[in-house]
Amino acid sequence: KEINKVKIPDIIQESVPIVRNLDVISDLFISFVMFIFYIIFIINGKYQYIIFYFFVFLLMRLVTYIYFVSTTLPDSSKTCKYGSNFFESALSMGSCNNLGISGHFINLIFQLGLIYRCYGSAYWLLYVIAYVLGFTLICASRNHYTIDCITSTFVGLFFIYEIDNIQKGINFVLGKKYFNL
Repeated sequence: KEINKVKIPDIIQESVPIVRNLDVISDLFISFVMFIFYIIFIINGKYQYIIFYFFVFLLMRLVTYIYFVSTTLPDSSKTCKYGSNFFESALSMGSCNNLGISGHFINLIFQLGLIYRCYGSAYWLLYVIAYVLGFTLICASRNHYTIDCITSTFVGLFFIYEIDNIQKGINFVLGKKYFNL
């Protein structure tokens, strides 16, 4: 069977009707959270959080590339155009069969984790709302399966849990104690 002809059961995608341009709304929401993340730390002069985020972003991209080359799942949106070889397909990463993990959702979780680390639990309701809304939009837009966002949650939480060790590693590589978040 051709890979995109296979239907994988998904609780959110089966429960939510197809809404035109929901993928655009999903991307706008993720971009909005990222914009707020930058604004919060720029206004408060906490530039180290932004720089640290970029270092960890590179690590998170490495994880998503590993998933990309090691999984081939049917496209959840059923709109992918495939390349004739690996390199052509790799150019469209993020749209065709890059499933199993959502880079957008890992970023959302890690950004919320950094905001929590800096400002504490005073905004817990906003964290929960952003998480649930991002999870629902990504799955309902058919950008990813529900299990992709669940897996991404664990990967994002792993990066949050390992913040101190990641800081130590980056400080070691840089040769000085730059990060102490």
